[in-house]
Amino acid sequence: MQNMKVNKMISKCTAFAVAAVMAASGISYAQQDIEKDMEFFNATKNYIIKNYAADEISEEELIDAAVKGMFDALDKHSVYLDAEQNQQFSEEVEGSFTGIGALIGVRDGNVTILEPIEDSPAVEAGLLPGDIIRAIEGEEITDTENLKEIVDRIRGEEGTSVNLTIERRGRRFDVSVKRGQVELNPVKYRELGNGIGYIKLSEFSKVSIKNMGKAVNELKSQGNNKLVLDLRGNPGGGLVDVVAIAQDFVPKGKVVTIKYKNGSESSYPSYGTPVFSKVAVLVDRGSASASEILAGAIQDSKSGVLIGENTYGKGTVQKLLPLKNGEAIKLTIAKYVLPSGRSIDQTGLVPDIEAGRFADEVVDIGEMTPFETDHAMKKGDAGLDVLALQERLQLLGYEISDPQGIYGDSTAAGVVAYQGKVEMPQSGEASAETLSSLSGDFSKFMLSDDMDNQLKAALEYLGK
Repeated sequence: MQNMKVNKMISKCTAFAVAAVMAASGISYAQQDIEKDMEFFNATKNYIIKNYAADEISEEELIDAAVKGMFDALDKHSVYLDAEQNQQFSEEVEGSFTGIGALIGVRDGNVTILEPIEDSPAVEAGLLPGDIIRAIEGEEITDTENLKEIVDRIRGEEGTSVNLTIERRGRRFDVSVKRGQVELNPVKYRELGNGIGYIKLSEFSKVSIKNMGKAVNELKSQGNNKLVLDLRGNPGGGLVDVVAIAQDFVPKGKVVTIKYKNGSESSYPSYGTPVFSKVAVLVDRGSASASEILAGAIQDSKSGVLIGENTYGKGTVQKLLPLKNGEAIKLTIAKYVLPSGRSIDQTGLVPDIEAGRFADEVVDIGEMTPFETDHAMKKGDAGLDVLALQERLQLLGYEISDPQGIYGDSTAAGVVAYQGKVEMPQSGEASAETLSSLSGDFSKFMLSDDMDNQLKAALEYLGK
C-alpha cells in the first residue's frame, strides 16, 4: 500500500515536471531550471504541510492541487485528468458512457444543452437544444469556466437521478433526469426523398470513419446525389478522423494546416473527389473543433454551403499525454487554419444561410408554460401545471376545449387518449409516469423534421 502511495505521488510529481516543461516552451528546458523549480515547489509544499492549521491536508492532495493549478493558468481546453476523469474521457471516445445523454457546452456564458442524444434519458426528460442549465441539485451554477466539473456533477451511476433547473427562453423549470447507459452511434443516416440523403454525424470517435463510409455508400447506392450533412452539436474529435472523412466531401487540396509553437507546420490534404453533387451542412454554436475543420474545408472549397448559426470557434489542437496510474494531461499544442488560411478561433464559422433551429411559426417554445413532471394532476385541478399539460397535448394533436388551466372533461379525455397510445392504464389522471412520458414525446416532437427550420432551409437550397 505504501509503495502504491509513493508511486502515485511520483506520478503526480512527474506530471508537475512534464507540465511545467510543456507549458513553458516547445523546446528543451535546462536541467538546472527544472531542479530549481522542483526545489521551490518541494520547499513550498513542505512548509504548508508543516504549518497549515485550518484543515487536515495530505501531501498527495497538495501535489494534485499544484498540477491542477498550473492548468488553470492555461486555456480552457488544456486540462489535467485524474484517473476517474481520464476513464470517463476514454469511455466517451470509445462511444459509450453513463449519464443523461446530452452534449453540453458553454454558449454565451451559459452551460447549455447543445444536443440531446437520440433515445437518451435527456430526450425522455424533455430536454431540448438551447436549454440552459441554471442549477444542479438546487445549487446555482455561478462559474462556467470548469465545464468538466459541471458535467461530472451531472453524470453519475446508472439508475440514479439528477435534478436540474432549466431555463428555456427566459422561463425556469425543474426536471429530474434518470441517468442511464448511453450508447453513442456517431453516424445516423436516412433518405429524405427526391434524391436527397441525410447524415447526422454527432462526433468524431473511433468508429466514425467506418460508419461514415457505410452511410455514404448506402445513400449513393440508393440513388441520392444530394446530401444534408448535420454537424449540429458535434463537439469534434480526432484530427485523423476528420481528415479521413473529408475525402468524400472536399476536392483535392488542403483540408487543414496545423501550426505549432516552434513555427513548424503540417498540412493534411484531400486526395478525393466529392461524392455528392450538392451538399448542405447544418451547423450551430455546438459545432466545434473537428466539425469546424470539416465544415470550414467544405465552405472554403465551395463544395457545399453552411446553413444554421455561427459555430463555436475552437481553432486549437490538443494532445493527450497518458501518465502513470491512469492519469493524463490534455494540452493545447497547436493551432489550425482552414484551406483559405483563415483561423476561426474565438470567432467560429459564419453560415452561408442563417436560420434558427425551431419553427416558431408552429410553436414558440419561449411562450410555453414550464412543465414539471413530478406534479400529478386529475380532473378538477387548476393552475399553470394544468395549462402546461394542455399545451403539450394540443401540440401532439389532442383536442382540448376546456378553459386554459382547468382540468376538465376534454383534458381528461386527451390524457386517456394519450395513455392509450403509449399503452399506459387509461385512468384519465395525469400521473408522474404519464407526465414523464408526455415530456419525452414533446421533446421528440420538437426535434422532429417538421419543427426543424434549418433542415427546411437545407431542403429548399437542395431543391426539394
